[in-house]
Amino acid sequence: MTAGIMSPDIERGAVLGAGTMGAQIALSLALGGVAVTLWGRRPESLDEARARIADGFNFLVEAGLAAATDRDDILGRITYAADLSEAVADAGFVIEAIAEDLAAKQALLAGAEAAAPPHAITSSTTTALSPSDLQSVLARPARFCVAHYAQPAQLVKLVEVVPGKATEAAITDAVVALLARTGKTPVVCPDIPGFLWARIQHAVLREFASLVGQGLVTPEACDTILKQGYASRLPALGAFEHADLAGLELMNGAAAKAVWADLSNVRDPAETPVGQLFAEGHTGMQSGKGFYDWTERDPDAFKRQRDEEIVRRVKIQAGGKVVL
Repeated sequence: MTAGIMSPDIERGAVLGAGTMGAQIALSLALGGVAVTLWGRRPESLDEARARIADGFNFLVEAGLAAATDRDDILGRITYAADLSEAVADAGFVIEAIAEDLAAKQALLAGAEAAAPPHAITSSTTTALSPSDLQSVLARPARFCVAHYAQPAQLVKLVEVVPGKATEAAITDAVVALLARTGKTPVVCPDIPGFLWARIQHAVLREFASLVGQGLVTPEACDTILKQGYASRLPALGAFEHADLAGLELMNGAAAKAVWADLSNVRDPAETPVGQLFAEGHTGMQSGKGFYDWTERDPDAFKRQRDEEIVRRVKIQAGGKVVL
């Protein structure tokens, strides 16, 4: 440990950033029994976050994942602050959840570290920025470790834990312990671009985008294959488990070699329909069009259906009965 500074059991946390992810992480920690302060630069952003958190809790009640009688207790664990020093004053765990901008994240983390107690662990829920880069500006870089939550953070159990080059092993262990205590499934990942989760997403998207770009298949067909086929057995069968089940002689055979040789190896998304759509100003839901026309599909309804499906999986994994 650093200069005799120990990491006590973390009872209080601070979440920096009052956007969608920050609000979800605050709710996730509160559901796990941690008292948390949510910080936002503007008071109005905190009002929006408060409403977002309330809506998130209401959805959990509707889904049967939380009790309405616990509402005051759980939401009462969350306080709100527009002053950074106030937000982190007594926090044992400080996690930043602002936009994916290295300089902005570094500045916020450095400011929070200076105002937080010396024993506090600092963290970021970055999707891909290197923890080694993020911790390079900190006075106590050994006490920094990425905790990458995925949306919706109050539902998805998996959290990537990514130590940087200067992170002490005891700090990584403390973050893993905190996440596990709040009902998450932490997995320690290497400090490589995309960690593990995003690398899988990009590998799948690269292959499918390449096929769409060649006119061989539609986005709808790819998404149906993924959701109704491949993904349906993933909760029970990982990639290496499948390889062992099928037999490594098959995975090293002529058919597998032909598939591997034919897989896309394009190195720049701009060379695929992903980049072509972006160049045309089509950025997805936000602009109303991407691979799909979101003026014809309701984005809010889509997100709710996504969350309902995740709830189904959460219940199944917890051993609960799901009525089809």
